[in-house]
Amino acid sequence: MAASRFVAPLLLVALVASACGSSVPALEIGEITIDRAALAEWIEDAAGPGAVGVTFDTAVAVSHLDQLVRYEALVDLLAEHGTSATADDLDSARDRLLAAGLDSEAPGLETLTGWQAALDLTVAAGDGVRSAYEANSDLLGHELCASHILVSLEEDAGVVHRLVESGRDFAGLAGALSQDPGSAGIGGALGCVSIGMFVPTFERAVLGALRAGVTLVGPVPSQLGFHVIRIDEVRRVDPVPFDALGDRVLGAMLHLATLTRPIDLDSRYGTWDPIIGRVVAPAGPVEPGAARPGS
Repeated sequence: MAASRFVAPLLLVALVASACGSSVPALEIGEITIDRAALAEWIEDAAGPGAVGVTFDTAVAVSHLDQLVRYEALVDLLAEHGTSATADDLDSARDRLLAAGLDSEAPGLETLTGWQAALDLTVAAGDGVRSAYEANSDLLGHELCASHILVSLEEDAGVVHRLVESGRDFAGLAGALSQDPGSAGIGGALGCVSIGMFVPTFERAVLGALRAGVTLVGPVPSQLGFHVIRIDEVRRVDPVPFDALGDRVLGAMLHLATLTRPIDLDSRYGTWDPIIGRVVAPAGPVEPGAARPGS
């Protein structure tokens, strides 16, 4: 039987918890609501055996929450435009995960299967994906004109961000501190490039800044380190036509998912930064017990 909404894996857990007396929402992503018990269980499952003690490791929790928000946002965007996984889609996605080496008893397998099905549907680029893209593609109608300062630690990027906000010269700081040898000597300038040229987290932050009308964002994580990014110019262009996206369709749709979904996270887990498009860690540790029913 075809799923009416592609949210079953986490929502079924939430509904069971609700029946037992807990329905306090911990995370809302568009039309998707996940309660505290379900969210705690997801983090525990994703972290793996032995990773959870009295508190969650905050970095582990935030990493898995980022993943959860990104893929559930895609699920919600597709569902809004009439694309949901069928039973056959889910079976195919599960088979692919198992063939890739995922254990059939792995915690969270249902959730991962749902996400894989959403990714497969997106790459297949059917009518619903086209509709979702074309309804929101104006958000991607930019060349990305930016400069950055790259450092190794998030704390250092935070210091750089505050220095720039206080009036310190961005180019001077880039020359003195940036670990990107290609741009440090020219004030951190990266020029103007089309979407798809920057790493995804960097690109998402630039798009979020353009949408919000801000010119300085950071710290922005990537596999290279942490960036403080300055928007140098707002340069509108026509969005790439859907039929010309090719293998860029998945990246574009993941950007649109978190740019367009309202996202509200219980503060015990952190906060959602809609500009950068990431979960920011809470001030204290995340406590699994406190996230259980009755907390």
